[in-house]
Amino acid sequence: MPHRNPEQQFNAVEELLTRWLKERREVLGKYTEIVVGMDGLLDQEALEKRQRLLCQLLVDYVSAGHFEVYHELLEEAESFADGSSSLAEKLMPAIGDTTEVILAYEEKYTSANCDGGKLKRDLSALGEVLESRFLLEDKLIAGLHNSHRRQQG
Repeated sequence: MPHRNPEQQFNAVEELLTRWLKERREVLGKYTEIVVGMDGLLDQEALEKRQRLLCQLLVDYVSAGHFEVYHELLEEAESFADGSSSLAEKLMPAIGDTTEVILAYEEKYTSANCDGGKLKRDLSALGEVLESRFLLEDKLIAGLHNSHRRQQG
């Protein structure tokens, strides 16, 4: 990809983030459906179907983050040359840790039958990891993208 000027990079990241944060809302929506459905509202087949969809959404979301969003945010930080990329160096290891947990969950539940007791516990743990990840990602976005919004005005 040819190097873009800071304004072009900012605009490209803005579009990418809009799409990616929509995916995040889809992950949260499906997660919530499953948690609510655990209270006996869903039969086993419906629960497993939603679970498979959640797993697919998780992989898509995590992959987009690692292979597209974080890279583009770093490119933006470098194009602005304002030192904001140092924030990514601090946050990326913690984000990587959440990725391992999310992918382990996905691997466990993509094809497995949903055992109610284990699933409740694992969903609770996944919820905590997602919350942590989203906070880290929000810090990354604020530090590497929103800070440049003022410079675009």
